[in-house]
Amino acid sequence: MLGLLVLCGCPATHPPSEGCGKDTDCKGDRICTEGACVPAPPTDEPVAARDEAPAPKPSAGQDETWFRGGPGHAGASAAVGPTSEPAPAWVAELGAVVFATPTLAEGPKGLTAYVGTHAGRFVGVVVAGDRAGELGLDLDLGGRIWATAAARGAGEELRLYVGNDDDTLFALAPAADGADNQIAWRKRLGNCENTRSPGPEGARCDVDGGPTLAPNGDLLVGADGVYRLSAEGEIRWHWPSAEQEERPKHVFSTPVLTADGRVYFGGQDGFVTALSAETGEQQWQYTVRADVDGSGVIGPDGALFIGADDGRIYALRSDGSLRWSFVVQRDIRSSLGIAPDGTVYATSFDGNLYSLAPSGEVNWVLPTGGVIHSSPVVDADGTVFFGSQDDHLYAVSPAGKVLWAIDVGADVDSSVALTDDGAVIVGCDDGTLRAFVAAVAE
Repeated sequence: MLGLLVLCGCPATHPPSEGCGKDTDCKGDRICTEGACVPAPPTDEPVAARDEAPAPKPSAGQDETWFRGGPGHAGASAAVGPTSEPAPAWVAELGAVVFATPTLAEGPKGLTAYVGTHAGRFVGVVVAGDRAGELGLDLDLGGRIWATAAARGAGEELRLYVGNDDDTLFALAPAADGADNQIAWRKRLGNCENTRSPGPEGARCDVDGGPTLAPNGDLLVGADGVYRLSAEGEIRWHWPSAEQEERPKHVFSTPVLTADGRVYFGGQDGFVTALSAETGEQQWQYTVRADVDGSGVIGPDGALFIGADDGRIYALRSDGSLRWSFVVQRDIRSSLGIAPDGTVYATSFDGNLYSLAPSGEVNWVLPTGGVIHSSPVVDADGTVFFGSQDDHLYAVSPAGKVLWAIDVGADVDSSVALTDDGAVIVGCDDGTLRAFVAAVAE
């Protein structure tokens, strides 16, 4: 592994009291000016009492089958992954880039990893047992799939919800007998039917953001703005509403639903936005002035953490005011990870994994050899799992030590899924879905 195991996270080069060469040398929301770390100038924040305002509350009733996609996106995984290098268990050849995070759910054929590809194929791969690595579901949904599926129920009652770049949200009903009617319903979103132009306009209605499952069964999903739909596909509201004059921008970020009835998300309009979950009415916007494609997460103390293309991590209170921000060197397009002790983890296009205290102070920075699009996933013991475009899958200790790094021979932009018995499931850009399990001692 070319010495990767000796890598460890390094603390920041310059404490706030010392000199700096760039903004990334400064902690919190300080910036580098004339060689010194100073407070950042005010941004266009909502007027609010910054110290007294409460932080967002995590949502109750999260779906246990998708810990990062429950309503609050809060907390670490309940599973514990391997701390010594695991062994390959199986490889499923899916034929096109696998970007989405595999969704683990009890399907008709047992525990199954469900995921889509950039060819529009949506599959379920049996995770364990005599049929491990076999396909339990194989559907052509037409458009490229970036989104991670949401799952509710189990067995014959399992329902999966996923969107694609054909502007469509699907509800899927996997069947043990491979029946032809495994698409329960489909709903086309937005008004982009005749759009064929490349770039932001062509992608405006792509159903990429989520969906997030609400405790009552409703779905929150990003496309041309944000939609709330019933479990049967009925649109309850759409933001921005038809009365608003501006054309809705694309939302790649997965919406976060809080216990006090708010929806938080980032957009390609350059804002982090809060809506009423009941009505879809806008409550506030925080100005970022860059695309916000990463999905927000809510920490143990209720702070909303989210990254953006300006290379900043933002911690926001429930009134939309800034608690702190931290600057990295390039875009952050992944979701952030939250450890049981509140530590915040972020990956970036600069190739680094960052560990921050809940207050925004940097603990350490771990470099890899490539751009990182994969979101850091934290297990119950605090170990961090992620992939990089240096073709490696990593496990890193809370102290910043690389516990293992496996060369899979392809970029790893997918985020990992962890099973209850510690298996690691991840997609790769070579069109494979791979499983790794703890190695058996000889």
